[in-house]
Amino acid sequence: MLRIASENVLNRNNKFLPLIYNNIQKYSTEVNVPSQADVVVIGGGSLGCNTLYQLSKRGVNAVLLERAKITSGTTWHTGGLLWRLRPNDVEIQLLDSTTKLMQTLEAETGENPGYVNNGGLFISRTEERLKEYKRLHTIGHYFGIESHIIPASEAVKLHPLLNPKSFTFALYCPSDGCLDPSMLCNALIKGATKSGGKLIENCPVTNILTDSSTGVRKISGVETPHGTIKTKCVVNAAGAWSRNVAHMVGLEIPLAALKHAYVVTESIPEAKGTPNIRDHDASIYYRTQGDTMYVGGYEMNPYILKEVADDFQFGLYDLDFNIFGVHVEKASELTPIMQKIGLKSHICGPESFTPDHKPLLGEDPRLAGLYHACGMNSAGMMLGVGCAEQVAIWVTKGRPELHMFSYDIRRFTPAMRNDRAWVTETSQEAYAKNYSIVFPHDQPLAGRNHKIDVFHEALVANGAVMEQAQGWERPGFFIKESTAPVRGYDWYGFYDHVDNPDKRYEKQLEGDYTFDFSKHHDLIGEEALAARTNAALFDISYFCKMYLTGPDAQFAADWLFTAHTDRELEKVVYTCSLNKQGGAEGDMTVIGLNQGVGTLVGPILKGSGYYVVAGGASGYHTISHLRKEIEKKQFKAHVTDVTDKLGILSIQGPKSREILQSITECPITDEKLPFGMSDIITINGHVCRVVRLSFIGELGYELHIPVASCIPIYNKLVDAGRSFDMKYAGYRALYSLSCEKGYHLWNYDLRSSDNPVEANLGKFCRKEGSYLGKHHVDRLKSEGIKKRRVFLALKERIPLWGYETIWRDDSIVGFLRRAEYAYFLKSSVGIGFVSHPKGSNVTKNYLTSGQYEIEVMGKRYPAILHLESPFDPTNQRLLGHYEHQFQEQIHFED
Repeated sequence: MLRIASENVLNRNNKFLPLIYNNIQKYSTEVNVPSQADVVVIGGGSLGCNTLYQLSKRGVNAVLLERAKITSGTTWHTGGLLWRLRPNDVEIQLLDSTTKLMQTLEAETGENPGYVNNGGLFISRTEERLKEYKRLHTIGHYFGIESHIIPASEAVKLHPLLNPKSFTFALYCPSDGCLDPSMLCNALIKGATKSGGKLIENCPVTNILTDSSTGVRKISGVETPHGTIKTKCVVNAAGAWSRNVAHMVGLEIPLAALKHAYVVTESIPEAKGTPNIRDHDASIYYRTQGDTMYVGGYEMNPYILKEVADDFQFGLYDLDFNIFGVHVEKASELTPIMQKIGLKSHICGPESFTPDHKPLLGEDPRLAGLYHACGMNSAGMMLGVGCAEQVAIWVTKGRPELHMFSYDIRRFTPAMRNDRAWVTETSQEAYAKNYSIVFPHDQPLAGRNHKIDVFHEALVANGAVMEQAQGWERPGFFIKESTAPVRGYDWYGFYDHVDNPDKRYEKQLEGDYTFDFSKHHDLIGEEALAARTNAALFDISYFCKMYLTGPDAQFAADWLFTAHTDRELEKVVYTCSLNKQGGAEGDMTVIGLNQGVGTLVGPILKGSGYYVVAGGASGYHTISHLRKEIEKKQFKAHVTDVTDKLGILSIQGPKSREILQSITECPITDEKLPFGMSDIITINGHVCRVVRLSFIGELGYELHIPVASCIPIYNKLVDAGRSFDMKYAGYRALYSLSCEKGYHLWNYDLRSSDNPVEANLGKFCRKEGSYLGKHHVDRLKSEGIKKRRVFLALKERIPLWGYETIWRDDSIVGFLRRAEYAYFLKSSVGIGFVSHPKGSNVTKNYLTSGQYEIEVMGKRYPAILHLESPFDPTNQRLLGHYEHQFQEQIHFED
């Protein structure tokens, strides 16, 4: 039976401690801190050791400070599982870095890193889970990861302890394995010290010094009981204690500490050499360790820690079997021997978790030189190498090599970071749903209504089913004759909370719990087709809105943006903003402003001024990027965020002009307001900015409205729209329409690792002058490209969701970054990047000469490749020319 021991007993008798001390101490420097270092890494766990190794290998003078002993926080007791397949390409590549290093680290250091390649099994109990595994299997093809979908009868041959009656299929990945935390950290430290890195144990950081003398707050050093180290760069790799590090400089980070546990079985001879197991449907995992098994899981009601004591080292908590017992019950069903065998010990310790179950990495936008490498969500061993590698590149080159937005600390706004109730709710739910199926349109229940716009109440009353995007509530789609408001989080009935009886919102979500077409498919189609054939109203207020002003605003715009912005005033310019490596850090529209009179939509300018609109989910990332580059160049310019002060209503479709003109005396004709222009107009006595622009490829207008005027203008517009049968439309329709038109969506088919030339945006990059990243744009225009963004359409009516592989003439050449159903074209469509299997340049002839297929859940379907979307290729609809509005559809079907 399970032995429950006190924390102190576990600490005294833990058999792993001598091994950890003996292996690590010999590489630790005596407590004699240097006076200066290029980088100081705080925290000697997996991320700290990996970061020291990666920095030292790049010639950086780096020091790792650990308050106690290496691995003594949470790393020493980690399960150490290493999986290869994940539901996104970036994470697969991060894991691949770990796998690759395990092949070479021992030869480099002479130390065995403790890697065991025993394979892995993902257990499937349901049809939808099997589809998810087929999707993993499919994206794995692109990265050359071997995997097999096998029936339960075959899985039992690989792992004889499994009960074949408890599941139907499994996904088997032979290259999965596990890691020994102390052995790996030992090897990493030895490798780092060979390259000049320094480890100093028993040396807590007591304060982080900053300097604001230049007007920008920067890291200047760290204080310890043994002396001060001058440095311009600190990496916060303190795990569950990372918030404490952030507090030293007056910052908060979105991280919560939770108890996480696993049990260790008595000896089971049949377990030797068996694969590790993930039973996602039961929310449990197994690690094979010699002739024993570690069994852990993610329960719905984990114990949430308010804090972890500073002196907590090599410590454990007592296991609460009232919480953990559900995992043993599930494990006893999957592996019946658990009903007979004893549990000889348990491991229950603190782990750090984040609101979206992704790490916190990168430079903090509010303090230059402070980098984060924490919040690993109990995956610090398997992701440690890849994440540390990217952080090291971040530190040395300014930006990571991979597209790391989903891991970048800048994805969280200051309001999100500072809201502890929000962080706790969302982190708990992310933990509880860690093994839930990742459906394309699933939505969280925790942390909702964190950020709502001025139209929220009115839209919900009219049937809006809201979705959450980086803390913002926005309409996903609209239901008829009912409402589905998002209620307060009920913690799934745990922690003495009463289960919320109002399940209307959850019932709507259930319609999307599928990899087939959603139950809301036709409803969303009605919204999309209304925008194509009549008129639809979108609330896009969550878009990021900012002003770029100041004496050097024009110089800043020239440097920050790839396109010409010094155009006629009120001209709308689509552009990208790049990083030093030429990757797209964002795309946005930029409007050069007339001198205003002091209103929100017409500010008084001192010099040039620009109104900039960018994507909402990445808004804080965009603002941080622009501000950072302005600081580097020391421009006398400012970026002012006005997102909360302005709402945006977008009316789109053939009837949009008639509807809008009916509520304003200001002319919006082609002569007065041609496509791509902006103006200040009055509606019912309220002043707003009208922008003739479309995110979907139709005649359309955006109204940028001061918050105080939003509801009056909304009411006027809705009243006018009734006689035209204008429909409400949400983001599900918006993204479908945008994809159908072939427009870019940053973080999907346009990333920080994509050059505009590769993304078919070279025409928005000016030839003359200088801008950030221009050298790499010019180089690719001259030398050619290795990948190219393309548009593909299926011939059969099969749903696409993204991450399906692209085949050309029987070779895998890419995968879909983004996919939707195109209601006007009547086809599933996707956008991805195609490369040459031999690494050659990708040319127009190469792209158009092959036969294409898209692999969906292991099966290949014929597809048509287009260099650009076939929908309205000459942009006649944007100009309001609808004489041949169905020509594209007929041509496509031929």
